[in-house]
Amino acid sequence: MVSKCANPECSEKFLHLHEGKIFYLCPTPEVEEATGGFTPVRYGRFWLCDRCCKLMTLVWGGTEVKLIALPKETVASPPAVCDETEQKKAAEKRRRAAVALE
Repeated sequence: MVSKCANPECSEKFLHLHEGKIFYLCPTPEVEEATGGFTPVRYGRFWLCDRCCKLMTLVWGGTEVKLIALPKETVASPPAVCDETEQKKAAEKRRRAAVALE
């Protein structure tokens, strides 16, 4: 359950959905491959408060979530997230490509 800002240097508590930005992140294809495919346990929900989401974003970095500073000229835009359906389609596409190479 999300209870505070994902920025470890921020102590802002999660109270309302309209404040800040919620992230639903899924593992990279490399992590999926290493774990044998779809692993819902590895999917995560994270929240950045209003102040932090204007300065940084969250990305899946290998085996954990990483906090990345937004470029100064970038207006805060929604992060790339995927839902389970998109993730399953991408995994199936990779499996088909692997079978075609065999």
